[in-house]
Amino acid sequence: MIQALLFKEWIKTRRAVTLIGVIFVAMIFYALINTGQLFRVGGAVQTWSNIILKDMPVLPGFAQWLPVLSGLLLGISQFVPEMSDKRLKLTLHLPLTETKILTVLLLFGLSVLLFIFLSSYLLLSFFFSFYYPAEIIEAMIWNSLPHFFAGVFGYLFASWISMEPVWRQRTGYALASVGFFTFLFIRSVSGAYAPFIPYLAVLLILCFFFPFHSMYRFKDGAQ
Repeated sequence: MIQALLFKEWIKTRRAVTLIGVIFVAMIFYALINTGQLFRVGGAVQTWSNIILKDMPVLPGFAQWLPVLSGLLLGISQFVPEMSDKRLKLTLHLPLTETKILTVLLLFGLSVLLFIFLSSYLLLSFFFSFYYPAEIIEAMIWNSLPHFFAGVFGYLFASWISMEPVWRQRTGYALASVGFFTFLFIRSVSGAYAPFIPYLAVLLILCFFFPFHSMYRFKDGAQ
């Protein structure tokens, strides 16, 4: 039954997953081309100096927005169809508990996102190793972690809001989510978010249960 449920989720989200994968591949190519151009024009010493002394980002500025947009897109593509004509009720009537069903759905989405995120940044780290020392690559990864978290939070918030049956509640959840995201995208020096990573991990575990609240409200016929 779980395999059939996962297959259904793949059929439903395959276009969104493919689009996200293509966008990340395009970002990798752009980042590598841009880096190669920096080294050809300014040389290694000047480029390293700008990164270390002037805190120039290694990745293009738009890369920070890709994880959160990917999480939102995947969450919407996965759960908005479930709310169309209240199809979620049919899913919840499968011979599994509602909690187990939603856990499987969420773990599917989280696994897809984490696979894309990790694969992309492993490839970037490998190719950047030909240009940068390990310290710069490590700093790039630490600086990107809040954006990774934003992508996962975006997926969970999109799932939470999509399954909420009452529009008034949806609006409140959406505003709260936007307010939270502003914290993750504050312009700061490299490494400024490092002390908050453990707290973000705890918040992420808590937010995993938000969609369950909306699912139970939907099941109970909240209006």
